[in-house]
Amino acid sequence: MTFRARLQQAIIGLVAAATGGSLFIAQRQNDASHRGMLAELFDQQFSSFRRDQQRDIELTEKNVLRLSESVRLFAALEAGFEGSYQVAKNELRLDDFDFYRLLDSTGQLLDPPSGSRADAGLFAPSIQDRLKQQLEPAKPQETTSAGYITIQYDDSEPARIYRVLSAPIRNFDTTVGALVFGQEMQDFEKAEDAKYEMGRGMQALWLDGRLMGSTFPPEIAGDVGSELSADIGKERPLNVGRMLRIGGVGYRYMAHCLNPTSPFPPAYYVSIVSLAGFESQQRTLIFKIVALGVLAILLASFVGFIFAKQITQPIRSLVSATHDIQQGNFQPAITPGPTLEMRHLADAFQDMAAGLALKDRYHSVLSMVADQRVAEQLMAGKIPLGGELRDVTIIFCDIRGYTALSAGRDPREVIELLNKHMSALTRVVYRHHGVINQFAGDAIMILFGAPMDNPTHAADAVLCAQEMLAERERLNELTHEPLGIGFGIATGKVVAGCLGAENRADYTAVGDRVNLAARLCSVAAAGEIVIDDQTRAALPESTPSTPTEPLRLKGFSEPIIAHRLQV
Repeated sequence: MTFRARLQQAIIGLVAAATGGSLFIAQRQNDASHRGMLAELFDQQFSSFRRDQQRDIELTEKNVLRLSESVRLFAALEAGFEGSYQVAKNELRLDDFDFYRLLDSTGQLLDPPSGSRADAGLFAPSIQDRLKQQLEPAKPQETTSAGYITIQYDDSEPARIYRVLSAPIRNFDTTVGALVFGQEMQDFEKAEDAKYEMGRGMQALWLDGRLMGSTFPPEIAGDVGSELSADIGKERPLNVGRMLRIGGVGYRYMAHCLNPTSPFPPAYYVSIVSLAGFESQQRTLIFKIVALGVLAILLASFVGFIFAKQITQPIRSLVSATHDIQQGNFQPAITPGPTLEMRHLADAFQDMAAGLALKDRYHSVLSMVADQRVAEQLMAGKIPLGGELRDVTIIFCDIRGYTALSAGRDPREVIELLNKHMSALTRVVYRHHGVINQFAGDAIMILFGAPMDNPTHAADAVLCAQEMLAERERLNELTHEPLGIGFGIATGKVVAGCLGAENRADYTAVGDRVNLAARLCSVAAAGEIVIDDQTRAALPESTPSTPTEPLRLKGFSEPIIAHRLQV
């Protein structure tokens, strides 16, 4: 993958991650803020409802307390007097109540006499039975207790909600019964539509396992009722809250218990708020953040493309320059980048190219003044100053009659003649993996077995000498000035290495075998190859050769037996 593609991927990934993180944080914060506002709204609605209810209950408690302290009513109930309702009627203001009932000391509801002012329009037997069932739990208590009941007058009409208040009738420490008052609650304010926004919640009363009130739209009342039935169950929790999704719209509701310690059935004030507006705002926010993220990605990609181009173009120029250097062009054309760093890089690359060019010239010069393999070993640092003992074969080859050939001639002509001669023989030496140690005038010194090991160095040296002789004879047929050459070959232990100083040294071999090869070359006639005993021993027995008479050679105290190869 290219740098530009990686940079684009990195930019897109970072911007996408930042956009996703911003979206997540914004949603979490908005949701938390919305939850807090809803909780505050529910608390305010419940507090307002509870405050209105408490005011009515306090007024009722005053009347109940006044009547419950009536000595006549206490005496009537204690004596089981059938006119207890009449006594209560005479001492009670009934304008604020829809009905009242009396309970004896056992909690049994005393039926009012026909035509009594104990209630208004609640004389139907079925209604009386339903009322009795709901009021019987209000047995005489130690304190006043409040609750809520429902009464349905007609199947065609919705049930009515009554707030009831039960107070004990006692004299000192004796309780003889209870007085229960009922007051109808007005329906909750009707909703104009079901899509209520923040601050316009819908209210209802949860009683007898169903929602009472008229503000809940029918399409959500059933689902909310089912949730409340599951959440409340047989327990009497103080608060119940949950989020619902009905018809693709989210709702959040809260139910507060109105009578947690009352003997009457539990009643809950339920508030619900539609989340349609909030969810619409959330979707708008998400769209804006995503759109901003996409715009940021496009802008960042464009900027990244421009910056990547400023980097990749100089890099491509450097890569092209590297290929030129590999091809031997050490002065490539380089396009400097627009930035200061890229210009510094281009300058450094050009300096490096100049250094490589200088090293290449050094290498070329070294290859000219030293054998290629010796030069490679020297550059690799594998041939330190000093020497090592090696088993090698040395060839000396020189021109017969060279002195007479060069006498009186232009030195430039002599050098040209020698260069052609040496070039042809050098190619032969390299084909046989020999190492040209030095050119000394018309002589060539060749090593086999140094600086690298060669187990067949003697046989290779002999083959090389034979081919050199054949090459010279071929050249003699093509020139008007034929040359005769002779060879001296010796095999044995020598010290091979760099000879000289630390800053100027030559690779050479030193030992009596080197001297012997030079002396054998001096006794070889034109077209002859003279070898020593060790070289002959390394050759196959079938190799044709003739022993020489003992040779008295300079530098050797004993006569030397050599062999002339038959070529």
